[in-house]
Amino acid sequence: MDRNAFIEKLKAKLDELDNEVDKFQIKADQAGEKVRHEWENRKLELKEKRTELQSRLDQLRNDSNAQWEELKTHAEKTWDSARNSMKDIRDSLFK
Repeated sequence: MDRNAFIEKLKAKLDELDNEVDKFQIKADQAGEKVRHEWENRKLELKEKRTELQSRLDQLRNDSNAQWEELKTHAEKTWDSARNSMKDIRDSLFK
């Protein structure tokens, strides 16, 4: 996958993350207090990962090709971590 295609893929992943957070927020708003409290804690974790992904995307857009593979690897790891967090939140809070 070339750099531009990866940048587009990463933008789509950020959109996916934003959509999932919105869905979780709606479910949390309709849930009990315990779930809402847990969601607020977990939401902070997802926001940190989103910020990191956005930072990686900005780096990919602006840095030289020499760092491309390294940035790609870090972005993929960050996405995997965010995706795993979303799955864990879905499974533990919003079954």
